[in-house]
Amino acid sequence: MTLKRTTFDLLAIRQLRDEFVEGDDKAYSILYNLFAKDLYAFGLSLKASTELVEDAIHDVFVEIYAHRQNLEKVDNLKYYFIAAFRNRLFYLIKKESKTTGITETNFQGLNERDFQEEWIEREIEDERQILLKRLFRELNEHQREALYHRFVEGLSCDEIADLMNINYQSAKNLILRAIKKLKSVAAFAIILLLLLRLG
Repeated sequence: MTLKRTTFDLLAIRQLRDEFVEGDDKAYSILYNLFAKDLYAFGLSLKASTELVEDAIHDVFVEIYAHRQNLEKVDNLKYYFIAAFRNRLFYLIKKESKTTGITETNFQGLNERDFQEEWIEREIEDERQILLKRLFRELNEHQREALYHRFVEGLSCDEIADLMNINYQSAKNLILRAIKKLKSVAAFAIILLLLLRLG
């Protein structure tokens, strides 16, 4: 069975789950390829070290492989993986006695190209990073995490509430307040950038 990583067809994922529970290791590999990169991106968005993120992903998939029968009654596998990964990552962070907060998302460097072209792109990217970092600094930890789950992972407010251990209305309020704050800060930041360019 072939399945693109970006395609989240519930029926196809449930079929993979059933095949894996019945002992099909190929289905397990497909599930790994389907979810591992998203879990990795989520872990990095929490500013955890790459080592801890990789360890958490490894632990989750080893645990799931060893106890595959537990997946039989799981309807939303994506949510299940996110919840298991989040719990494991936070456990590893606490275990190492490191404090990390959810901050702005990671930005990757530009590819090596012609020096002038690269310099121009870096200038543009620097401005974008400044704007995005400014926006994310205005949000608290919970707002940042709620936005990530809602708009990157595509979870529902019910799922976010359950994952973050809050009630539905609190999850909805977190998202709405975060969006409202981002809009107001974005408008101010864009005006400021335009003024700096004109000056």
